Amino acid sequence: MMSIGVLGFVVWSHTNINLLFLFIHSSDLLYKYKYVKNIFNLSTRNFTINSNQNLNPNFVTGFCDGEAYFNVSISKNSKLKTGWAIKLSFGINLHKKDLALLENIKVYFKDTGVVSLRGDNAVKFTVTSLADLEIIMNHFDKYPLITQKWADYILFKQILDLVKRKEHLTEQGLNKILSLKASMNNGLNDELKEAFVGIDLALRPIVLNQEIQDPNWMAGFISAEGCFRIKISKSTTHKSGYSVGLRFFITQHLRDEQLLMKFKEYFGCGEYKQRNGFLAGDFNVHKVSDISDIIIPFLSKYPIYGIKAYDFKDFCKATELIKNENHLTKEGLELLIKLKIEMNSARKNV
Repeated sequence: MMSIGVLGFVVWSHTNINLLFLFIHSSDLLYKYKYVKNIFNLSTRNFTINSNQNLNPNFVTGFCDGEAYFNVSISKNSKLKTGWAIKLSFGINLHKKDLALLENIKVYFKDTGVVSLRGDNAVKFTVTSLADLEIIMNHFDKYPLITQKWADYILFKQILDLVKRKEHLTEQGLNKILSLKASMNNGLNDELKEAFVGIDLALRPIVLNQEIQDPNWMAGFISAEGCFRIKISKSTTHKSGYSVGLRFFITQHLRDEQLLMKFKEYFGCGEYKQRNGFLAGDFNVHKVSDISDIIIPFLSKYPIYGIKAYDFKDFCKATELIKNENHLTKEGLELLIKLKIEMNSARKNV
């Protein structure tokens, strides 16, 4: 165990994960409080924590590009002439910490659909009625998706049109739906492949326009997919025994590699890198000056919503600590560690 001034910490390596544990000495608490209070007051930025906001339409599209899904369920039903029932749904699944944000998205979509629990730690927003799905479609017609999810949306919309015309109740219509579904998401499941041999794949639309037209789209996408990390690792070359750093990144499947590459152009900083051994890549920003001068001002002007806004707030504090070299002091390093261990998945409900 290594003690550092007022606060100490232990680094325990387990399966390549460093777990940081804080312990507080009983002495000098008043000094610690005054120092921490002073550091936390370094930032004068306004943070949008409360999700009870009038959401910008482009923000909603950006968030849905990251988190939403279009689903076509086909299941056996002996009561129907075709023997198969079709159920369409649009949905978003989030951690229960983001219930307020999900409720706010529901309100944006004219209070359509249902928000409900999904297991112990998740909540879901689901829209299933044809009338309500029309509201969803109208939004994306006006504010288009730009990830590969746009192709799923186009195929889903074609299926919705078939169902509205009741063509799904005919064998010919069912085959059309199967063909379209086969080109969506993960395609047909094993049951459907076995029951409908020889179904032709519908032509999957090619996503051509991946230009970021509105900064609110980016704020929405970061609210869904962005990550803020404080890096602390042992170092024999630093006086404190530890090196520190920051990382802002967005990870996506390789099918949206071109979009991730555009983020570098959009922000004028960062880099794109494919993950070794994975069908995914990252847009990364490591440089403290780029985070301080570009990323943070952007997200202060175009705020993110939900629980991730708290991570952004702590990330801003960490950035100011490092930028002002306060992390080189014992107290500053202790505060940086405290911020790190309370962020992201470790954050409690707020």
